[in-house]
Amino acid sequence: MIALESGPSTPVTGRLALVFAPGPRGTAVAHSHVAAPLKIVRPFELDGGRALVQILTLGPGLCAGDHYTIEITVQPGARAVVIMQAASRILGMPDGACATQTVDLVVGADAQLEYYPGLTIPFADSCLHQRITVSAERSARVGILENWAMGRHSRGEYLRFRHISSRTIVSVGGEPRFADALEIDPRVTSAAASGMLENRRYVASGFWHGVPQDASLAVTHSTAVMAFDRCSTPEQVFLRALASDGYEMATALQSAIDAISAAWGFEAIPFRRFAL
Repeated sequence: MIALESGPSTPVTGRLALVFAPGPRGTAVAHSHVAAPLKIVRPFELDGGRALVQILTLGPGLCAGDHYTIEITVQPGARAVVIMQAASRILGMPDGACATQTVDLVVGADAQLEYYPGLTIPFADSCLHQRITVSAERSARVGILENWAMGRHSRGEYLRFRHISSRTIVSVGGEPRFADALEIDPRVTSAAASGMLENRRYVASGFWHGVPQDASLAVTHSTAVMAFDRCSTPEQVFLRALASDGYEMATALQSAIDAISAAWGFEAIPFRRFAL
């Protein structure tokens, strides 16, 4: 068995830039630029003219000093779904070191982007600073959903990472519509306490713009603690969830995504077909 613990390593700078454009047979990748360890596989066709692209990370995960940049542009009329093939891992690193990631998403008029990066797992002594910026036109549809583990359960690493800092800002028509912050430093904050994680091991947050106001948001019953409802602007929906195990969380999030897909008139996305 190969251990996935981080030893001394040379920091890497990974970059992924994708441009989706409408075509006669649906959405296509009009431009792509990748710099290892990030890469993609060919797009998969979905109903409604959508294209699904998986992002792969070569190697064990983010290490000390690594920086990843993900830039995705969906041109007017195009429809794209972007996911990770497997869970993202943040490896342990020396005190004072940190990995960083910047995500920039641009969605044009009458375009659609669903960005579902999946589960992120911070190992013991890891540190990650992430910033996500989404800019969408008013007539666009956009969805973003993030899911975090609070450490590897099998290794007894609950809240043993050093620091997680993730900030997300979504602007629609040039105006900020959604802002989310996940800021956990277990050394200075009792994150497991009541009012924060409630001793759960998984936390998720999501936001969708362009959901029809009369669409049902019914989800499958789950033991996860989840708020999934409309914002003050009815065509916008938010999600917050806490769960005790990964299967419980995955079931809850899949149900929420299925509800959004139904609201948009699409078939449910069979994520297990694409992700490990």
